[in-house]
Amino acid sequence: MNNLNPSGLYCAYLRKSRRDEELEALGQGETLQRHERQLAELAHRLGIRVARTYREIVSGDTIADRPQVRQLLDDITAGLWDGVLVMDVDRLSRGNSIDQGVIMQTVLYAGVLIITPDKIYDPANDSDSEFFEMRLFFGRREYAMIKKRLQRGRVQSALEGCYLGSRDVYGYRRVKLQGRKGWTLEVVPREADVVRSIFAWYADGMDGQPVGTYLIADRLNQMGLPPDRGGAWIPSTVRGMLSNPVYVGMIRWNHRTTQYKIVDGKREKTRPLNAQEILVDGLHPAIIDRALFDRVQRMMAAHEKRPKSAMKDFANPLGGLVICPICGHKMQTKGSPGRRGDFIYCPTQRCPTRSAYVFAVEDITLHALGGWLSDFQARQGDAPGPRQDADAPARASALAHHREQLATLQAQSERLYDLLEQGLYTPDEYRQRRADLNAKLDAERRALDALAAPAFSDPIAPLIPQIHTVVDAYQSAQTPAEKNALLRTVVDHIEFHKTQRCLRNNQPGDYLTLVVYPKYPQKTNS
Repeated sequence: MNNLNPSGLYCAYLRKSRRDEELEALGQGETLQRHERQLAELAHRLGIRVARTYREIVSGDTIADRPQVRQLLDDITAGLWDGVLVMDVDRLSRGNSIDQGVIMQTVLYAGVLIITPDKIYDPANDSDSEFFEMRLFFGRREYAMIKKRLQRGRVQSALEGCYLGSRDVYGYRRVKLQGRKGWTLEVVPREADVVRSIFAWYADGMDGQPVGTYLIADRLNQMGLPPDRGGAWIPSTVRGMLSNPVYVGMIRWNHRTTQYKIVDGKREKTRPLNAQEILVDGLHPAIIDRALFDRVQRMMAAHEKRPKSAMKDFANPLGGLVICPICGHKMQTKGSPGRRGDFIYCPTQRCPTRSAYVFAVEDITLHALGGWLSDFQARQGDAPGPRQDADAPARASALAHHREQLATLQAQSERLYDLLEQGLYTPDEYRQRRADLNAKLDAERRALDALAAPAFSDPIAPLIPQIHTVVDAYQSAQTPAEKNALLRTVVDHIEFHKTQRCLRNNQPGDYLTLVVYPKYPQKTNS
């Protein structure tokens, strides 16, 4: 208590737990509003004022999934706050030990107080610091047990036929079960008619002709029928509906499982198919007859693509790099038997972007990399050497000016809270002034960094050795996967511009323009 500075800057962090969501479902009121009132009362008792409140409205297991706590940590690192009010320590993090370590180090180095209704944690105090770390650890253990309990509850609800999805399914809307926990689905008649047409078209064809998901999506778009998530119908949406057992009154749960792996030091999430999924009768009515659904499944299974061989698992050396600038989708490849090679094309229906040979796109991309090398060498030849002595007086004057401006802004920032306390600023005026000052402070810091940076720095310079490697090794790479890995070391993405179709007398690269964006190294904070 004695460490509290009444004139200091304090903020509050609010996050809803899974237990809170359960209590809200039982009618105990909105959690964040209740906690905000309680923290405001706590601040009043302590004689301090909350200048900003961070409200976490998204759920996430890690810091990376929670933007407000990331912003809070950034502001703490920048020295903005003297203390953080929170309902409990584990509201800050129940993630893994890495996340807890990030929070511990941020709070410790910044010397920020963690203020809860039960205790004020001072990181400068060894016992407080140890107790704070223990609370984070036990919060993590409790979080793991809660997740297991919730998962068991979801499995039981699925076995009872409840619908567990968080969004409506096209043809249905989610409705709360009466007199018990859980949700089910009720039919939306107009959308249900569209679902029946989709199954009938796929099973029996249109106008006497067999059709696939591409033509069905095209027909729906021509009719002007919007899909459930807006935009346009695409074949994958139709394919997902045709294979969804919810339309025959079934509940499917754990169809895909979330798995994590560490790639290059970063956690990546995958969702592979689960061989032990739950499939039971649901509480909702069926839209599609079971016999028709089974017939569609047999037809889809008969039309599944044959599995690729191990050598063709990655057939596109440009995979994941080429983007259509018109619709924003990543472009794909398809084989062309009897032609000069595979094509790269935009998968969006009716997009005006035309296809091109993969080898033509490769040639232009490599030519662009060679251009980067030539341009860099030309700039190096034309640029002066190290910073000239004649620049030194002007640079020293500029540095002195920006340092003086920075000191003035920091002094204004320190006085800002006093003006709020004196009533000269309203809270809204204070927040606006704080934002303006932060923007000016950032601008001055960037100006100082630019003046301190080496003269004539070229942003592509760190990439030059690797670009040489890619250009030299590309043609000798044995597989498309190896070529793709090489390109990804220096290329962020490639914009593909081509809206005119090539004719017989045209060359493969005619009408094709690429914009290749380099993959600049990420800046690290020292």
